[in-house]
Amino acid sequence: MKRIIFLSLIPLFLVNNVFANNQKEHIDITAVSLATLTNSSFCYSLRIIYYPNGQTKEQGCQGHYNATGISVGNWYEYDLLGMPVRTNYYHPDEFGKDYKIITTYDKNGKVLTKKIYNYDDLYETEEEELNEIPQ
Repeated sequence: MKRIIFLSLIPLFLVNNVFANNQKEHIDITAVSLATLTNSSFCYSLRIIYYPNGQTKEQGCQGHYNATGISVGNWYEYDLLGMPVRTNYYHPDEFGKDYKIITTYDKNGKVLTKKIYNYDDLYETEEEELNEIPQ
């Protein structure tokens, strides 16, 4: 019963926020409520950061994994003209199975590099390039 009351109050406090530093955050109330029911990673907040000219600079999902707020899924970075510069795919998992894939693009949007790394931010380890996606 207490859980239902708590979850029903979340929408009162979590609304779309616009910050002074050109960030917008969109909260998914359903995903937040699932935080109490699951220990898997999920997205609960789409973050969009803008350049002063109004172009999107970066967008991605702030998520949750193992009681930690972290980046999950795809994050996209753009130049001042809106062309893709870099894509980061974050896959939080148990230690040793966590990884991120970083793809960089040239000025025409073609892939320059695509590399796999451990998800160093998740377990506060040093970034290491991996040869394959951990199983």
